[in-house]
This record gives sequence, structure tokens and C-alpha cells, in this order.
Amino acid sequence: MLPLWKTDRILTLLKEAGAIALKYYDSPPTELKSDLSVVTCADREVEKFLGAEFDRPESGIFMIGEETVATRPPEYLDAALHGNCYIVDPIDGTAPYTAQVPLWGVSIGLMENGILNEGAIYLPVQDDALISCRGTLWRGRKLQTDAPEVAPFEASRMADTPAGAIGISQGCAKGWRVSFPNQAFAWSSCVGNYYTLLRGKTLGYLQNSKLWDCAGGFPLLWAANFSIRTRRGREITRDVAREFDFSDTPRRWHTKEALLIAPSPEIANHIWSQIDEQQN
Repeated sequence: MLPLWKTDRILTLLKEAGAIALKYYDSPPTELKSDLSVVTCADREVEKFLGAEFDRPESGIFMIGEETVATRPPEYLDAALHGNCYIVDPIDGTAPYTAQVPLWGVSIGLMENGILNEGAIYLPVQDDALISCRGTLWRGRKLQTDAPEVAPFEASRMADTPAGAIGISQGCAKGWRVSFPNQAFAWSSCVGNYYTLLRGKTLGYLQNSKLWDCAGGFPLLWAANFSIRTRRGREITRDVAREFDFSDTPRRWHTKEALLIAPSPEIANHIWSQIDEQQN
């Protein structure tokens, strides 16, 4: 059996998934899901492609994907949450994807026995991927060409300054009060926010998202020693059962608490101090 997480294999899969998404990028057919979020044929085709690689329950390997999770029986999901499982968001940022705003990407995470160990994100328009492997970060560039470049990656960190933009997920942006002077970005893309954070282009990201939104990015942020913490100051762990809600409610798959991601605990606490969770 192939190793569960091999850098060149994951980068190859990201390349192919990105090519599928780019094929439809100019005018993707879209529809609304039951939660009123947008889905495209590219989302479904990318997830089908990755499922052919990752969905192998006969070998004890499972996949939780945004577009197919609702079709999985309870016994499959239980085995996935307690075994070897790839967590896939085929196009994280479908709304910017359909608007041709290039802050969208493919997200893949690896969970082993309920622990989120590895992750990768890929922004096809930039042709730029970040991937973790045993605590080390790598960057893959020009994947869509005949001469891809793969090299170790060292994350950059923005200093705490009002000039640093802060990303805000849609749920938080539509309901919470913020008093920080920083520019607020509501891009509808976790991948886009993780990418800009790790490259030192933004200061923080406030999110309350689902497992597949986070699975590719959190291992990268942990490897780079970024802070992912709740308002109470608790750092988020790799234990998905502790951090995500798996109950049969509308909150299923979401983080149990809203999270703030920043280069350091001090910056995270400073941003949290300027946020009121009460609705406007």
C-alpha cells in the first residue's frame, strides 16, 4: 500500500484537481444547495477525481468530502473519524471561483485515528501549493507547467499593525461587531486566508467553519507555529472530536467555537479584544 501522505503524490493530485477546476473557470455551471451555498460542476468533478484516489474503505482508507459527505452512511463516517481518512474540499471558495476572484483553491487534509496530522492547499490561478510533511513545510510552484518547482517553505509573519488586513468568515462578517481599525476581508475562502497568512500578507483570520474548510490549512499553520485560538485563549488541538461538532444538528461539522488565527497568541488576543460576538 502507498504511504498515506507522500509529498510528490499529493502535489500531483493537486495539480490534476486544479486543472479540472481551471477547465471550467471561465463559466462554470452553478446551482444552489439546500443550505443556499453555491456548487458547480467543477466542485463535483474534482471531488469525484479525488475520491477515486482516497475513497478505499476496503483497504481501511476513507474520504470525507464537502460534496459527498451527506451521502455517507453513519457506519462509514464513524469508521472515517476513527481510522485513516482524507478530508477534501474540492474547491474551497466556490463563490469567488464563480466570480473569477482568484482566492480559491483545493484543500486536502489527512486525519489518522481522529487526529489531523497533515494538510495541503493549492491555489490554481497562482499555481502555488503549500504542503506539510512530518512537521516541515514545502511549497510547490508552477505545477501546471512541465517544470514544477518544489522547495522547503518558511512562513512569513506580519507584525501587529493597523495596516494588516484581517480576514473574516461570512457568518462572522454578517453578524458580529468589530472595532479594530484594520481592513476587513470577507473573501469566502479559507484557503485564500491561510495562504495570505502564511505568506505574511494578512494579519489574522476570524472563522467559524466546517471540517473540510480547515483540514488542509490547519496542519500548515501548526507547522509554522501560528496561533489558532478561541476567545477564551485556548489553543486548538489536532483532535477533531474535541474541536468539531459531529452531532445531528445544523451545526454538524462546524468548529465548536469561533477561532482566531494569527502569527502569535499575543496578536490573536489583541484582535479578539476588538470583536463583539453580539449581533449588530
